[in-house]
Amino acid sequence: MKVSDLTLKALKPFVTGDGAPTPRLSGPELIEFFNLFGIEDEYHHDEGGLPNAWSRNKYAFETLKKVNGTSHFKALVEALTDSRKVSIPDEVALQIGDIMKHDGYILDKDEFDIYKISGGALDDPINIEAHFQEIKSQILESIRNSKFTIWVAVAWFTDKDLANELRIKHLAGVNIRIIVNDDETTEKYGLPFDKKGIEYIKVSPTSRWGKKLMHNKFCIIDLNKVIHGSYNWTSNAQYNNESITITESRDVAEDFASQFIQLNNQKYITRQSS
Repeated sequence: MKVSDLTLKALKPFVTGDGAPTPRLSGPELIEFFNLFGIEDEYHHDEGGLPNAWSRNKYAFETLKKVNGTSHFKALVEALTDSRKVSIPDEVALQIGDIMKHDGYILDKDEFDIYKISGGALDDPINIEAHFQEIKSQILESIRNSKFTIWVAVAWFTDKDLANELRIKHLAGVNIRIIVNDDETTEKYGLPFDKKGIEYIKVSPTSRWGKKLMHNKFCIIDLNKVIHGSYNWTSNAQYNNESITITESRDVAEDFASQFIQLNNQKYITRQSS
């Protein structure tokens, strides 16, 4: 069982007890808790306490990342709702369940009134489809089927049909983020996403050899699906010989999401957001 880093960050307060309806755990208590789930850490008072002298929050998050994806992670999340340790397990389960649903998991009571996780998968399934025809239709369908997030990084974005579908999803509450290349093509033909309230970033990376082209062409949907290939999101691309691959995989999506965040955080960018 594996979830996204966003989910881990949301779960962290339930482990530490900071700002969540769970007991607050001290440093030694955090060590004791995680050691129940495959971790073998020690608390050293004379060496900063927690490993690497981390704060409680830092240790909790980094250790959640270690347990995530292992056979122990499911039991760890379920333990956060243990009525022997939590005074209001139903409230805790309600909040954690709302977090876990973003990764396809359900937290509900079994026949013994104990909260258990179901849904999702213990292993990360990978489904790959290659498309050489009707590429625009495939992208439109993926956008329409999105539920939570759509992150787009393409060199040029001028296709108004794709843009309109993103706007519809934006109005429905889906998180839309777009990164394009900062050049004359974008300046002349780019679409005014920023005026529609969508986060829109023009990237202009430079090096000692001068300006570089941001030539990525990928889209991440719900942190579970990646669309990538030669296809630019331009009006003329549908008339070219192009191809895309649609990959459904949490791990692959997170790799692309990391690249998206790196692009977003580059030093040489011009932000245009509402």
